[in-house]
Amino acid sequence: MDSRNRTRPSADQPAVITAPTLKGAYKLVKQTYGEDAVILGSRTVTRRQPHGLGHEKFVEVTVQAPGTGARTGSAPSNGTADTSLTADQLLTEVERIENLVAEISEEVSRRDGPGGILANNPLARSFLEAGTSEATVQKLLTRFLSETGQRPDNRAAALSWLGKNLKASNCEWDGFYGCHAFLGPRSSDSFNLILDAAARLQKLGRRTLVLSVMPPHHGRVKQLQVEAARLGFDAAIIQKPQQLTRSEKHLGRYEVVLVDMPNVEHPQMDQGRILHGWLSSNTTFHRHMVVPSFYDPEDMDSLKEAARDWNCDWLALTGLEATRRPGKVLEYVDQIPLPLSLVGWDGNLEIAASGALLDFILGQPLVSTNLEKHANGEG
Repeated sequence: MDSRNRTRPSADQPAVITAPTLKGAYKLVKQTYGEDAVILGSRTVTRRQPHGLGHEKFVEVTVQAPGTGARTGSAPSNGTADTSLTADQLLTEVERIENLVAEISEEVSRRDGPGGILANNPLARSFLEAGTSEATVQKLLTRFLSETGQRPDNRAAALSWLGKNLKASNCEWDGFYGCHAFLGPRSSDSFNLILDAAARLQKLGRRTLVLSVMPPHHGRVKQLQVEAARLGFDAAIIQKPQQLTRSEKHLGRYEVVLVDMPNVEHPQMDQGRILHGWLSSNTTFHRHMVVPSFYDPEDMDSLKEAARDWNCDWLALTGLEATRRPGKVLEYVDQIPLPLSLVGWDGNLEIAASGALLDFILGQPLVSTNLEKHANGEG
């Protein structure tokens, strides 16, 4: 477990534990301090992710370890009743609520009859007509019911919830910094996305390097050289994996480094090889799995495994103008549950915005003004 998730207290000071969910935080409390640890409070915190690309939410739980300070059942010095609960008690309560919500979901499905949660639901029909699979729509609406307690045919509430839960960067190009590695099933998709990103960043005056690792042919090298000269960004070629370590000393000169990795099926991309070890050791790199829109979500098992093996933290989509099923976006995120970083369509590239993607799924065109509007919170 990442040491950042556990803030060790001094002798009698409370500790702070962080986790993506309240339930996960309580489990960490129980694992770290035992069942008798006392929960003093919890809160949801939003912070900017390193090197731009939006925000992330997590839960902070303040805990009093056993044997330090107040204990459950003791009377506080101000004479008021002690309402603190142990981690074990709170975890039990969270599980009770989850079970209750699951029972409500099952009851709604029984009551709705054939078709269950999808029956007579205009929003579900909209997603199905957009090409989202029935299984994905069922899963999304069940989650909405479970997390909000509202009926899944409440279109306004469901869309508001989905807009918040369709995870995306939701920032602007001004916040795009750091080192980013791009990999996917076709190296050409990743390469074109990187060139578009380099062009945008160079226009912003950002010191940008495109690092191409083992380009598949000389034509790729020539294209990179031409685009670098035309747009003004720097470019470097890595022909052999052994050269990567020597290149690291130059990366700190740049505000943005975009790494073009070979496709995930390349023999050099196997675990245990130099490429995997190099990227794994550079923990500050963002890793983007690039998925082209023609990809069938039902055939994504290998990409899902690759995203896990390479510890990807972002999903990028390209070629969305070519799909007749905009609802596939929900399936991609369902198959590879990562936030969306970049969206490419019709020669354009934008940082992903949740609201604009939801509009796209429901039939509105994906245009730069919409993405920027949603990224600025105007949608």
